[in-house]
Amino acid sequence: MADVFLVILPLVLLVALGQVIAKTGWLTPNDWTGLEKLSFRILIPALIIRSIAHSDMTLKSSGLYVVAMLAAFTAVGMLTLLLRMALPKTAIGNPQLSSMFQAVTRWNALITFPVAAQLFGPAGLTTITIALAFLIPLINIVNIAALATLLAGQVSIGKVLKVIALNPMIIASVIGLLLNIGNIPIPAPIDTTLEMTARAALAVGLLCVGAGFNMRRLFYLNWQILWAVALKSVMAPALVMALAQFFGLGQMETLCAMLVVATPTATNGYIIARQMGGDAELYAIILNWQLVVAIIAFPVMIAIMQG
Repeated sequence: MADVFLVILPLVLLVALGQVIAKTGWLTPNDWTGLEKLSFRILIPALIIRSIAHSDMTLKSSGLYVVAMLAAFTAVGMLTLLLRMALPKTAIGNPQLSSMFQAVTRWNALITFPVAAQLFGPAGLTTITIALAFLIPLINIVNIAALATLLAGQVSIGKVLKVIALNPMIIASVIGLLLNIGNIPIPAPIDTTLEMTARAALAVGLLCVGAGFNMRRLFYLNWQILWAVALKSVMAPALVMALAQFFGLGQMETLCAMLVVATPTATNGYIIARQMGGDAELYAIILNWQLVVAIIAFPVMIAIMQG
């Protein structure tokens, strides 16, 4: 178990470094905004394009791997939405429920990528990228549909769908898929440029995650937060593990799928919550709690899979 924590430790230290830099003011809020934009619009898309273009994206090799994750996301999402039927609005309002739904179905690839890279190298990156290519567009569309239903009349669906269509990660996934399906080779100089750009994505992404962490939000804890954390960190990976064993997936695919569904929710969900009338503060609190729990949950999952 100690060896597993040593694998995760460099990643935790990068997150902690981001928090230290943010607290000391070495970088201003505007600097962090610039870094986040750089990571989201340039670094991560470069990693996605190159990984998808060079990966085996056939349903034969990736189908059951993707199905296991989709099943887990569907299960935790449906359980959360069923709370609307089980509880009165005085116990939980639609804005709170919408944020809980986002928190259990979204995942932050900036966290999953470096963990997979640390464990499995380039093969791990490719495996996570396959998950991203198939899941991110679908998860975004499902979340918008669910939030629009729960928060009817509070949003322009056309504008939100436009934001999704212009999402750099979705655009990068489409480009990578076109290159892969069309069997179009990337010219060597461009491929090298993408590789060099992608290297920076992992460290910069974790620094930004650390900078966005807010310790004060951990003083808030209620059943809604516990629900979103438990489903994300315990139920979803347990379901994936069971399905992976049933499907006969290998160790790397199984662990990567478990990491994907257990990864803390994506920060862009906070913006979506604000734009669509959800409870953005509840979403932010859940995100911070999921980050803390992941520090324990990830090593446990890795230790279980490594036997």
